[in-house]
Amino acid sequence: MAGPSDSLSVDEASAPGKNVWGVWLALGLFVATYWLVPGLDHRQKLVAAIFAATVTLWITDALPLAITSLLSTVALVVSGAMPGKEAFGAYGDQIILLFIGSFIMAKCMENSGLDRRIAFALLAKPWATRSASALLLTFGVVACGISLLISNTATTVMLLPIGLTVLKAIRVEKPGHPMCTSMMLMLTWGSSVAVGTIIGTPPNVIGVGLIQEATGVRINFLQWAMFAMPITIVMLLIAWLQLRWFGNTPAPETRAVAPYAREQLAKLGKLQDAERNTIIGFSIAMMLWVLPGAMEYVVGPGSEVAKWWAARFPEAVAALIGAAVLFLLPARETPTGRAITWSQASTIEWGTVILFAGGLALGKAAFDSGLAQVVGQGAAQSLGLRDVWAITALSILLGIGLSELASNTASATTMVPVAIAISEGASVSPIAPALGAIIGANLGFMLPISTAPNAIVYSSGLIPARLMLRAGLVFDIIGFVVTWACLRLFLPMVGLV
Repeated sequence: MAGPSDSLSVDEASAPGKNVWGVWLALGLFVATYWLVPGLDHRQKLVAAIFAATVTLWITDALPLAITSLLSTVALVVSGAMPGKEAFGAYGDQIILLFIGSFIMAKCMENSGLDRRIAFALLAKPWATRSASALLLTFGVVACGISLLISNTATTVMLLPIGLTVLKAIRVEKPGHPMCTSMMLMLTWGSSVAVGTIIGTPPNVIGVGLIQEATGVRINFLQWAMFAMPITIVMLLIAWLQLRWFGNTPAPETRAVAPYAREQLAKLGKLQDAERNTIIGFSIAMMLWVLPGAMEYVVGPGSEVAKWWAARFPEAVAALIGAAVLFLLPARETPTGRAITWSQASTIEWGTVILFAGGLALGKAAFDSGLAQVVGQGAAQSLGLRDVWAITALSILLGIGLSELASNTASATTMVPVAIAISEGASVSPIAPALGAIIGANLGFMLPISTAPNAIVYSSGLIPARLMLRAGLVFDIIGFVVTWACLRLFLPMVGLV
């Protein structure tokens, strides 16, 4: 759950010197945008100036992302660009509650050790590690599968020590070795391409919220999975095909991995109550996420039964029910008798939650003030784009490009309103371009700073930056093509175009 793939950026402050020049640059752009951008009224100039300053602070990381989001909301209210009730109302949006519930379930999975059990259970299978190629695919499937449900940052942090131990067991743990490079990239790529669920990454959730706010279109859990899960599967397979080639270096012997995994699995012992409860909580939430969308396809979206389910069990309610179960079911092995305590749950990524809320407020201000429409019309006219799929291609490209320099959440928060605005300026449906910007924001693979998983595997010292850059550029291009093709193929099937 790219919960939060940006957690490093959210929580860690930058160097003091970087803070100073980043803040001054943001202030300079605020003034320049307000005074130099023509064709806007006073309110639109204020929103544009605040938007420019906020994006600058996000990109430069001069302040923690959450603080920047809070300050952007404060600036909207203080400047008079948006009433306080509307601006801070974004912090109570149901999308925020969806993330809180999902984060609590993810925290329980981490605390209970269920994620490690899943990883070792797969690695213990002889067929999963019979060759270096099979080991790479297994590791990618584990990273991707876990990251569909919990933070890809947490997934990478959890799997990195396992991966390092595996590399040591097959005696290739040295910088620049092709197997090391492939394993490290498979770990970060596998966790980052997990866009197949709405909760898979922060950009997905905030993007869905921005689409609903701007267009009134609600994308349910099943609809999202029907077009996004193919992107995840295809990207994971391509990552494996790209990384399984070791050049002229002989593929290492991997028979030692399965015994090691079985040994670690034995140390974990029987399935504990906390792990079982986590499975139950996730299963309940998943059922409630999928059921309303499934009913729409069975009985029709206009039926009273489908409307009743959709109204009473939105994604936020499902996540909160699944999280609440974890506090109710007994767990005999824990000191408190429960799978998770509130003190543990309260350590979720609140900075990321605030970041999303601030982004929603900023996006709402852009649309309510009319700024998005003005920008969209101007961009559509200057670029000459009138076809929805050409605009979608541009949105994907911009999402990928910005995510190389800024966090994927900041990229989505910035690019989704732009994609919607360009679409409306060209008088075409904004759904596909907005979804292109969302998925594109998840696909920055070139630099150590592009995503937290990239930074984590780079910190191992086993992958040179030049190799990450070269391989990541190819994977970025592949991601662009796969995302556009899957959206073009599947969105009409699910009725979103």
